[in-house]
Amino acid sequence: MRIVHFADNHLGAGTDQRAQDVIDSFRQAVDKIIDVRPDLVINAGDLFHMVHPSNWVIAFASEQLIRLARDAGIPTFIITGNHDAPKQSQMGAALAIFKDYENIHVVYKSRYEKVRIGEVSISAVPHCIDTVTMKQEMARIECDPTARYNILVLHGVVGGIKEFQMADLSEQEIPTSCFEKGFDYVALGHYHKYTRIREMVYYSGSTERLSMSEKDSSKGFIEIDFSKSAESDKIRFHELITRPMIDLPTVTAAGKSAEQIMSEIEATVKAQNPEDKIIRVSVADIPEETYRALPFDKLTELKKEAFSLDIRFEKASQPEDNLYADLNLNRLDSAFEKFLETRNVESLDKERIKELSLTYLHRAETDES
Repeated sequence: MRIVHFADNHLGAGTDQRAQDVIDSFRQAVDKIIDVRPDLVINAGDLFHMVHPSNWVIAFASEQLIRLARDAGIPTFIITGNHDAPKQSQMGAALAIFKDYENIHVVYKSRYEKVRIGEVSISAVPHCIDTVTMKQEMARIECDPTARYNILVLHGVVGGIKEFQMADLSEQEIPTSCFEKGFDYVALGHYHKYTRIREMVYYSGSTERLSMSEKDSSKGFIEIDFSKSAESDKIRFHELITRPMIDLPTVTAAGKSAEQIMSEIEATVKAQNPEDKIIRVSVADIPEETYRALPFDKLTELKKEAFSLDIRFEKASQPEDNLYADLNLNRLDSAFEKFLETRNVESLDKERIKELSLTYLHRAETDES
């Protein structure tokens, strides 16, 4: 008995070529799953990036799922995740479209459901309408003693492990007690990095990189072979080919001219052969006057050479930037003296201004006391 577990496809995410990347990765996943020819495919949520995906996204998903379930004859099971689950009870779920498709089983009604497919019993809790409902439905989870294999499918954040929290839309918590009910495998969705939680409990990760935080994580799906005895032999990760994301080392601008900074950015970026890559580079501690002197036309041309180039500038702090912090930490007269030192007051007597100002400040302080 072999099953495939994947999740977080987010069909419909991105714009232009990035939207196409998401589509292409899903098609590639389906191609590879058909080559693997498992006995069952499980999708642990967020097939779609939104509750109501566009018509062309639904049409694409339908085409690929028909290839997988009907044409290849592989039973396919899908639940809703936090992105594609209805947020109100009266709203419909896009997954409902597939409920009558041949060989496809969908769970989307904000409640615990158990589905029997041959010798496998699948227990699933989709993303629920609220956390109270989620907890109630989680409490109903149980294995089927008549099934040869019991699989649990959930979408959310493993309780107590902050690394798996994505601060994402309506994410819900999965209590670890769910993993102690005797299931042969637990298929998780929501966290976008392929991760083992504990024995036979896994996040498959997403099928495409969706943020720079995923730059170092492989994308793909998990094959589980129950004929093997050791977990290390049962679990195999199949990697997909996806667009590279590169976060380059920070360029330090302090003490450099605009031309030097531009040359360093250009050399760093071009060394990556950026034509098909998503690249980010930060420039730290750049003074305002140096920033204004940068050859922005050259930066524009450099961006055209990359698939995507994000250049982030972090400006150096100016003396006056720290002035207002001093108002709460030191005497007001000291703060004013620092402020006056940074100001150009041509044709005026700066010492006389300071003398008069301090006199008024001290007088006001005495009156208040």
